[in-house]
Amino acid sequence: MIGKHIKGKSFRGLLNYLFGKDGARQIGGNMEGTNPRELAAEFGISRRLNPKVSRAIYHASLSLAHKESLDDDTWDEIAQKYLQAMGFDMNQYVVVRHTDRTHEHIHIAASRIQLDGTTVSDSWDDRRSEAVIRKLEQEYNLQSVQPSWEKDKHSPSTGERRHIARTGEESVRVKLQRSLDQATHDHPTMPELIERTQQQGINVRVGYTRTGIVKGISYQLDGVAFSGTHLGKAYTFPGLQKHRGVNYSPKRDDKRIQKLMEQAVENPTLAVLPKQDDKRIQKLMEQTVENSTPAVTQTNSLPIPEPTNWEQIRLKLSQQYNLPNSLLTELYEKGWLYASQTGQAIFVERTLDDLPTLAKQLEPTGNFTAIPLNSEPTKKGSFWIATDATVERAVLLSDPIEVLSVIALESTVDKEKRKPTLYWSVDDSEQIPLEFLRAIDTVVIAFKDNEKFENLIAEILAELPQSKQVSPGQIGWNGMLTLSKLQLRKSELPQPQRWEL
Repeated sequence: MIGKHIKGKSFRGLLNYLFGKDGARQIGGNMEGTNPRELAAEFGISRRLNPKVSRAIYHASLSLAHKESLDDDTWDEIAQKYLQAMGFDMNQYVVVRHTDRTHEHIHIAASRIQLDGTTVSDSWDDRRSEAVIRKLEQEYNLQSVQPSWEKDKHSPSTGERRHIARTGEESVRVKLQRSLDQATHDHPTMPELIERTQQQGINVRVGYTRTGIVKGISYQLDGVAFSGTHLGKAYTFPGLQKHRGVNYSPKRDDKRIQKLMEQAVENPTLAVLPKQDDKRIQKLMEQTVENSTPAVTQTNSLPIPEPTNWEQIRLKLSQQYNLPNSLLTELYEKGWLYASQTGQAIFVERTLDDLPTLAKQLEPTGNFTAIPLNSEPTKKGSFWIATDATVERAVLLSDPIEVLSVIALESTVDKEKRKPTLYWSVDDSEQIPLEFLRAIDTVVIAFKDNEKFENLIAEILAELPQSKQVSPGQIGWNGMLTLSKLQLRKSELPQPQRWEL
């Protein structure tokens, strides 16, 4: 027996599909309705118990091997046992049998919201579904098939599972996997797959070597990017061909792929930290776009860059804050840090998809003044840097100087022990990219002044259960960087609490 399942938003849309097939008939369930309109109204009862769950529908299909057959009562019994084993103990559901294929199969439409208002978790649901099907095959003497999940799809992280259990919402990783599964069901060509994903709001980037050979593929949705490897081997470029049946011919497809990528919205450019050498910090990011001058969006309220003042600002930041020159230079070339006409350092805040939203001006006192961009007054961003396109850890800090200080401190750690990290400065809770952070196992709250940010810290801990709080004390991370530059003995340095760098 083969089982498939997805989650959706529209009960009425699914029911119209299930009942719209020729020969479709309702063979089981625990609901009174007998048509899409009546059943959708009943499902609305459970939806109102937890309106925060956007994907409240669980749609499963169970199919027999060719030449196998079951009567309606047995199918209904199997559907009940399947749902119970998947955790649907107090949920509305209906079973519909289809006869439009050569193999017998049923569809189950169920509400993920239980009658007590809680949501059925979908953690590890692919593996649990396969295990349940194996038991049902044995119980009903049905033909067995090899599990489909083995090694071709990465399971949700701990953070993703916590988020799903709490809200019922799919993580971006799971959304991408599900969308790619659906888009490859009929073995499309690679350009056709890219077109389909673009229509779903997914941005696909295919990387090529200088000799024109494909070296990888990545996907972006809702401002969050994953490489094919981090989704699972079935979603890498060769994996799409081997495991998902995508057809690819370089001579036929490469020009079309390039054209599709040119038409798509650019992916967010994440800073990438390359290998370190004995100088500690050589470069923070690989240049993905050549920039000869800082690329800063100009509005009436944004300070105008003055290149002739940059060396003065770089020297000040290097001497006063002990920040590495190579790091400052990379930020300047990216347009994320520059000098104003009045000789002040300007840090540019951005959204996760790299859209400038705000400028932070460093004052002589060491404080920051916010300068909003008129072009995007409603967007919320932050001054942030990521050390890889796919991050496994996030550190929340109080201002841009603290961000750069922690990067400088952590760059001295053995690269084998460092996790790809997003460093994110925070002023208020609206700046925090919760959807992104919920999918990350480790979130570190590392403000230098816990009393000042007491309420904000409480909000973050409530929203992100996997987060942990550490503090460098009043000295701050920049103070620790300064002390390290003075080459004090390690035992004399203030130690971060419960944080292994």
